[in-house]
Amino acid sequence: MRTTEQAVRHIVYSSSIHPDVTTVDSELAPIIAWADENPVAWDIVMGTRSKAFGRNSSFYLGMLQGSTSPSAVLSRLVSYFKELNRYGEDDNFHTWKAKFTFKHYHDKGFKGGMFVQFDGKYDRGCSILDYAPGTLADVTDRFVQWCGPMFRTVSVKIDGRVVRTY
Repeated sequence: MRTTEQAVRHIVYSSSIHPDVTTVDSELAPIIAWADENPVAWDIVMGTRSKAFGRNSSFYLGMLQGSTSPSAVLSRLVSYFKELNRYGEDDNFHTWKAKFTFKHYHDKGFKGGMFVQFDGKYDRGCSILDYAPGTLADVTDRFVQWCGPMFRTVSVKIDGRVVRTY
């Protein structure tokens, strides 16, 4: 058997805002740079105020949800970034949802919840959405539009509480 020793040199990419978030993957470097230029993205994926895209969001798979490890934070950031930039227009509901969170994350009273369409007998469409008191009507309208005409909408609930009746 022969044993050799090799010196390996890595280029490490790290956030200037969160220096503990690092990677040697050059494909993630532009994502880190973008987040450093848009610090609200770090706030969203590392915080818990956004129910749609925050640290404990079900949008992310398994251990990525609650972990604060650099790899989990970067995975959440990549997933959120892809959703934010998936389509050029806000016609896609999920892209609109990501852009809405990005725009309103620092609004007073910002929070999220499970929006549920109720048809009078059963709960139907549902989605976790973020909102602020001043945007609740617009978010509810967009949610109902997304639910579509398949079922009649009698009311909309957030986390079990009726916020609008028709």
